[in-house]
Amino acid sequence: MSDIERNRALAFAIIDSARAIRKSVNDESRPLGLTQAQCRVLIHVNRQPGINQKALADLLEVRPMSLTRQLDALEQAGLLERRADLRDRRAVRLYVTGAAEPLLQQIRSLGAQVMRKGLAGFSPEEVEALLAALQRFKSNLGQDDPA
Repeated sequence: MSDIERNRALAFAIIDSARAIRKSVNDESRPLGLTQAQCRVLIHVNRQPGINQKALADLLEVRPMSLTRQLDALEQAGLLERRADLRDRRAVRLYVTGAAEPLLQQIRSLGAQVMRKGLAGFSPEEVEALLAALQRFKSNLGQDDPA
């Protein structure tokens, strides 16, 4: 296999693996009444309480309008709240509500379940090597943020 073919195969494997994770999470989150995208919103807002909508849209790599629909649905379900930004009247800050905590536990659990399934047959050393390699790959691309 040439370098070009190997690099192409590797790129597709990484992209397809991420897609498979998203699809599995979407399938597993359906009984919770949430989509994978809504789960991601809740997880990120929980990690960064008070994040504004623009920063969250950038982090999730979605259009602000798509995010607004997700936020509306989560707010209507009582899982998320928008609060006025005291420094910028045009902006709002996002927070998960207490009602979201049981769902966040379930989301974490289903995420762990998806990863256990995906990593079945890997030794702990292989998992550590894969993680180190992917972190290095991401860092080489200048994307070494913890998201």
